[in-house]
Amino acid sequence: MNRMALVFPGQGSQYVGMGATWHSGFAEADRLFEEAADILGYDLKALCMAGPMTKLSRTFYTQPALLTISVIAFRRYMHEIGIIPEFSAGHSLGEYSALVSSGVLSFGDALRLVQERGRFMEEAAMTKLGSMIAIRGAELGEVEECCRLYSTVDHPAAIACYNSPSQYVVSGHHTSVALAAGELEQRGAQITRLQVSGPFHSPLMQPAADRLAAELQKYTLNEAKWPVISNVTAQPYRDLDSIRQGLILQMTHPVRWVQTVQYMMNHGVKQGIELGPRTVLKNLVREISPNIEVLSLDRDLDRFELGSRFSIRDWIACSLSLAVSTPNANWNEDEYRKGVILPVRRLEKLLRNLESGSSSPPASEQRQEILECICLVLQTKQVSEGERKAMLEQLRRDQDGAVSNLS
Repeated sequence: MNRMALVFPGQGSQYVGMGATWHSGFAEADRLFEEAADILGYDLKALCMAGPMTKLSRTFYTQPALLTISVIAFRRYMHEIGIIPEFSAGHSLGEYSALVSSGVLSFGDALRLVQERGRFMEEAAMTKLGSMIAIRGAELGEVEECCRLYSTVDHPAAIACYNSPSQYVVSGHHTSVALAAGELEQRGAQITRLQVSGPFHSPLMQPAADRLAAELQKYTLNEAKWPVISNVTAQPYRDLDSIRQGLILQMTHPVRWVQTVQYMMNHGVKQGIELGPRTVLKNLVREISPNIEVLSLDRDLDRFELGSRFSIRDWIACSLSLAVSTPNANWNEDEYRKGVILPVRRLEKLLRNLESGSSSPPASEQRQEILECICLVLQTKQVSEGERKAMLEQLRRDQDGAVSNLS
């Protein structure tokens, strides 16, 4: 398998009890829920676990809840799997989870931001002038045509989400959206009126976007540990300024999920991991590209598959085999002891600890240590640089490691 991407769901994926089967017993989850309660001023865990759904579905509460559950999912992924992704991406609100995963935003800052984002969006929607519809069974050209036919400057209707080749969302003034919906229904499309509080990702969200622009100035962004793909451009963010601009534009521009998945596919991604509640993105990616398989942490069978397919134990065993079987060309006994014997013993100890159930560091830390051990062994055995890179790349292909930056 080749490259991997982490994907994070957005609003609409929430449900009462979300994530309970995989975050109960995970100490990091309790710590994040406690941090969230301190920041938000209410018991977010109780809301997520017990509802009521009417409150959990309010944008002001939904956004912090989904961000927190998705970050817990990411932390568990890193603790148990720990493979560094090629990209991360999120659908609408999920982009904030993607930015937290890559280290651009701290969890606390992201939580404060999405709480305010939810407030701005709710207040912009209080005029009750907007609505959103989901469309299936219509070609993209038809959807675009109907938006042009019935949209005006004061009463806009525009595509809000390119979800899949067979699913689009239109958002805007309720009069124009209703006219577009009627036209599309007459042409045979299936229309679903979405139960949302406002016309998200449409020009009617400009007041919320202006307020978010001012709010974003209060926060420090950090360099990303790996590329995050923008909803607005369907390209990786270039720099921190482009991230700020992208988050503002996202409020009034469409989520280009189809184009995002196509970008990942064109850059060698074969595996996606959905980190958050439900399997919305898993299903959408299946419609967009049969070449990318997505496993969802929120699905029991997928979670089992994740554990068995990306087993850190198998990776240690494979690394040990490589370390021992590689021919040696260094006969300096002291160098061999430090650069081969000691790293091999460390790998053996990691393997014994896993097999005995002893407490172990997060998988991400173990993978990094394994790679450092293997690199030291190959260098000490005086394997040529070209052969070393080829062997590490083969290890990556075999065990899904992230070694592209090591040589």
